[in-house]
Amino acid sequence: MVPRTARLQLAIVLVLWACTSPLAPGSAAAAGAGAAGGGGGAAAITNSIADLANVERLRAGVSPLRVEGRLMKAAQMQAEQMASLGRMDHVLRDGPYPAPQDRLAAAGYRWRAFAENIAYGQRGPEDVTESWMGSAGHRANLLNGTYTELGTGYAVDSRGRSYFVQVFGKPM
Repeated sequence: MVPRTARLQLAIVLVLWACTSPLAPGSAAAAGAGAAGGGGGAAAITNSIADLANVERLRAGVSPLRVEGRLMKAAQMQAEQMASLGRMDHVLRDGPYPAPQDRLAAAGYRWRAFAENIAYGQRGPEDVTESWMGSAGHRANLLNGTYTELGTGYAVDSRGRSYFVQVFGKPM
C-alpha cells in the first residue's frame, strides 16, 4: 500500500505532466493524437495509457504499476495483429501469436499472473481508459493489486480504427 502522502505527490506529478505533455488539451499534438497517424506518435499514446492506468490505481488506493519492456512488446504484438486482421479479440487463431500466453512467451516474459484489456475505436488514451473503467471486467483487471507491471500497445488498421491493449503482469 502506498502511503497517502506518496499517492498525493504522484497524483500531482502526473497531473502536472499531463498539463505540459505533448498530449495536453489545447496543444498542437493533442489535436491529432487520437486520429490515425496523428501527432504525439504511438509511443506518446502508449505512455499516456500507462500513466492514466496509474492515475486510476492511485485514485482507488492501489499501488502503481511499473512499465515493463517485455509486456510493452506483448501488448504491441496484440495491437498490431488485431489491426492487421481488422478485428478485436483476446484469441486470434489466425494470428501469429494467437493467445496471450503466446505473446508473453514470444516477448520473453515469465509470468506468475497476467491479464489483458483490449479495445478499439476510441479516440485516444483518455477515451479508452474511460471505456475500460466503465466496464466491470476491464476495471477489475486495471485495479487488481496482484499485478505489479504493465505493458501497453497501440496500432491503427487500414480503415483508420485505433486498437488499444493493456497487458498486466506479475513476474515469476
